Amino acid sequence: MRLGALCLCLGLLAVSPALAQTTRSHAITILGKPALPADFPHFPYVNPDAPKGGDVSLAAVGTFDGFNPFILRGTAEGHVTAPWVTMPGGSGSGSSVGHVWESLLTSSADEISTGYGHLAAIVERPADGMWIAFEIRPEARFSDGAPVTAEDVAWTFRTLLEKGRPNFRIQFADVKDVVVEAPNRVVFHFKTNENRELPLIVGGLPVLPKHYFANRDFAKPLAEAPIGSGPYRVAAFELGRSVTYQRNPNWWAANRPTGRGTNNFDRVRFEYFRDSTVAMEAFKAGQVDMRSENIAKNWATAYDFPAVRAGQVVRNEITHKLPTGLQGYAMNARRPVFADPLVRQAIATMFDFEWANRNLFYGAYSRTLSYFSNSDLAASGVPQGAELRFLEQYRAQLPPALFTSPFALPITDGSGNNRDQLKQALDLLRQAGWQVKDRKLVNASGQPLSFTILLDEPSLERVALPYTQNLQKLGADVRVRTVDRAQYQRLTDEFDFDMIMMIYPQGDVPGNELRDYWSCEAAKAPGSSNVSGICDPAIDAAISAAVTAGSREQLAVATKALDRILLWQWYAVPNWTSLTYRIAHWDRFGQPGMAIREGFNFDTWWVDQTKAAAIDAVRRR
Repeated sequence: MRLGALCLCLGLLAVSPALAQTTRSHAITILGKPALPADFPHFPYVNPDAPKGGDVSLAAVGTFDGFNPFILRGTAEGHVTAPWVTMPGGSGSGSSVGHVWESLLTSSADEISTGYGHLAAIVERPADGMWIAFEIRPEARFSDGAPVTAEDVAWTFRTLLEKGRPNFRIQFADVKDVVVEAPNRVVFHFKTNENRELPLIVGGLPVLPKHYFANRDFAKPLAEAPIGSGPYRVAAFELGRSVTYQRNPNWWAANRPTGRGTNNFDRVRFEYFRDSTVAMEAFKAGQVDMRSENIAKNWATAYDFPAVRAGQVVRNEITHKLPTGLQGYAMNARRPVFADPLVRQAIATMFDFEWANRNLFYGAYSRTLSYFSNSDLAASGVPQGAELRFLEQYRAQLPPALFTSPFALPITDGSGNNRDQLKQALDLLRQAGWQVKDRKLVNASGQPLSFTILLDEPSLERVALPYTQNLQKLGADVRVRTVDRAQYQRLTDEFDFDMIMMIYPQGDVPGNELRDYWSCEAAKAPGSSNVSGICDPAIDAAISAAVTAGSREQLAVATKALDRILLWQWYAVPNWTSLTYRIAHWDRFGQPGMAIREGFNFDTWWVDQTKAAAIDAVRRR
């Protein structure tokens, strides 16, 4: 879960001599000063006069069992929550304004690591950085009319630590306590001032209504419409099948700078589909208005239907400028089969990206070579300077090649005849004590090399199955198992799997989320993102150095060292990446048309009534 890739550096306002020891601000950022002044009228990438109204239908693949995304467990079906309850792009925490539940700060879609006051009007910070105070706007209201108070903030924090998903405890480990100093003022005290992004992490805390949960068990799934402070309320739903959000005409922030020009649709309805193929057919039939296409084959072949040819459906490839992190097949090193890095390297060697890109992806992707890809924080070449000095402390525990060779992945000719990779993988497996007997790969005890790739989406099988066929050439017993989203969530929360496809998203300023991905603490916490079970002193040290880095240069040293260790320990089989979003929509929308770092932001679009009338008339025929 991403708690905002944000960091600390206060944007200054004028302060009196009596308050010289603290800074009071409308925003906090890592890069000197926020781009927008305290009196900014609206975000520059929105249309402040965007018309309100209209209905939008969207698709979600999977199911949902309630409206509380902050707890580890849902019903027996598992934990899959409805979209739009929490922050755009997040799953329960972050620093964007939410659709139902909101946070103290909100980020800008066109800035790096900046949080602007949303529920909070003022942020106060002392010179020593050991606490941060937020003063709640007097006009901030929950949808039932109750004011948002400092007590709501404090209660939310304590409740999430006690009953929320384990990653909350990991991410907020450096918070000492939270104190309500006045009905509208809450203060977070820190254990250290070295965790530079911590002020923005607590600023991204989703603020929940204490009074609403007073007679409810927070640890149980919430199977009723929640109360929130955001621009939308849950108007209707059928668990697992559909949910409709209706714009709150009395949203307190509608004319605030952080809310103006956003959340323009009157109603947003999500229909749930168990299969992405069915969701695609619903889009083609006009039952769904917009989709983000993440299957390259679909983008190349599935959009030649009458509405596209008639210009009624618009396709766009939108370039973004965001770090892309790493997507890959993550190996669960808690399993004996993946305990040896030589075995993990052999498994990774057999993934034929060039064949897949040519035959499955229509050449749409490039290979991922870093956990911090599309960023200046990615490792390259061989370690030098400060990075080398850091890694030298752990030389005895690290692969010797890490110090002498650039990390590289096998490159095939794309023919599917990867004999060189087969030989390389077999050599690695022999070094690890495995040998082929009767066409089966076995260890010294005669146990076969066997594992299962767990998936939550049938469309992923078209990549996984050819990969298993390559692995079977080694004599390995490899299978693919596809389960529904709810079961997948339960199995991954409990680390009950061999290999899964995992995405490690990265922000411009990596920090506390790294603990959730790869720390020893997270390896022991069910529901964390440390799916590989990584517990390595060198990795923990690199994470700590990244979290406490005092400059961009120090951060780069830490992340490059971390990147290099993760790559050379072969915990994942790196997949592929793209610098574009593929968006298709029925031509019934207006949008600001401004290029932004995030590529696009659907929250700034609106229904163009003239276009919508024409399109809807066509779809009713």
